[in-house]
Amino acid sequence: MNDSRTRRRAAALVLPLLLSTLAACQSGGRDGKSAAATPSPTPTPVFSVRLDDQLSAASRATTATGSAAFIWTLRYGSAKGTAVERVTGVQDYAKDTARAERVVRIPRRFPADAARELGGEPAGARKPQTFAVSGNEVSYRTADGDWLRYSSAAPGEVVDLMDGALQRAGETAPYGGTLAEVVSVADASKAPVKGADGSRTYQVDVPLTYASVALPRALDISQDSARQAPGPIRTTVVLDRDGRLLRATADYAPALKPLHDAHLLKGVTSLRAEYTLSGHGRTPVPPPPAGGKSRDAAKVLTDVHKVKPGACASLDTGLGTLALVRVVPCGARADLRVFGQVRFKETVQGDPDGVAVREGQDRCKAAYRSAPRSWTADGRPADRFTTYGQGTTSSAYTGPDVDVEGDYTCLVETP
Repeated sequence: MNDSRTRRRAAALVLPLLLSTLAACQSGGRDGKSAAATPSPTPTPVFSVRLDDQLSAASRATTATGSAAFIWTLRYGSAKGTAVERVTGVQDYAKDTARAERVVRIPRRFPADAARELGGEPAGARKPQTFAVSGNEVSYRTADGDWLRYSSAAPGEVVDLMDGALQRAGETAPYGGTLAEVVSVADASKAPVKGADGSRTYQVDVPLTYASVALPRALDISQDSARQAPGPIRTTVVLDRDGRLLRATADYAPALKPLHDAHLLKGVTSLRAEYTLSGHGRTPVPPPPAGGKSRDAAKVLTDVHKVKPGACASLDTGLGTLALVRVVPCGARADLRVFGQVRFKETVQGDPDGVAVREGQDRCKAAYRSAPRSWTADGRPADRFTTYGQGTTSSAYTGPDVDVEGDYTCLVETP
């Protein structure tokens, strides 16, 4: 739903492994090496290194423990209540594996567009989503018990659309897209507060260009937009007496301006994150549940812009976005029905903000009015539709004309 110039994140130093490690994803370890059978020895004591190196040293000390349980929470506040996304799981650093369950709970009156962007449903709690991570491969368990397998070795035309799943293959920790990756690149500039139990508490400011790695892919912030944030991400990091990560919290309020400018999370007024670890070295990762087939997501899923008008699709993909869907017969298994695909390229004068989005919405409105009633009658809420896609604007250095292009899918959500 956003102009593409606001949609690409480029914090390359902290992104999960994607295209650059195509071969390594089959090894079960990183960089093509075999996973260690036992945790490596504890590295140099964290608190004896330079202050600005202590948090990266803490990440290595945490990895050296071998395993841990984790809870990852994002809270989205609004005038109509707070939506909560929580992931609970276990991870084995030595084997580079993880298992996790994700639940999104959204209040009844929470802003509807924001609820959709979070991959949740107003007035309800979705069933837990189960993910299994092995190296750079992420599997999602569907409602029928089968597994969709996402790999960074997928064809180039679809791998970028898999970001919502591949983000869960982390670089700092087996399960990615959390504050673990932010802590690993944070530089402490003032001494931590020491607790009676030997713990240390750090207060650090992290530029959004780096901290955005912990936000869901559906909330993509371009590097240029991140630089325009009104301030850094204030982060609190707690280490235990051995320098291992126990807890990290962050206030992502500065991210709301670029998100709102990109027409995302409208109505959300606060955004906070929390990551906790426990059971260091004592938390094995269970094997996947027995039963269910494993399917290559690249072969099973379809780019939503290629779904034919009149066809239905399921969002039971684990992606949290509409980028890829599973085409299914219309009926109980369907989450949406496409009633139009609109593409345009035209020239306008000036550079009106959001012109591509508005043009896409207007064209979907026309498609909604002309579509067969059977394609839209089951849409909920009644008489509402969704416009999904992206547009671009470009202009020469001289002259008032602006070229506008858009590629949007028009759909209704079905019960």
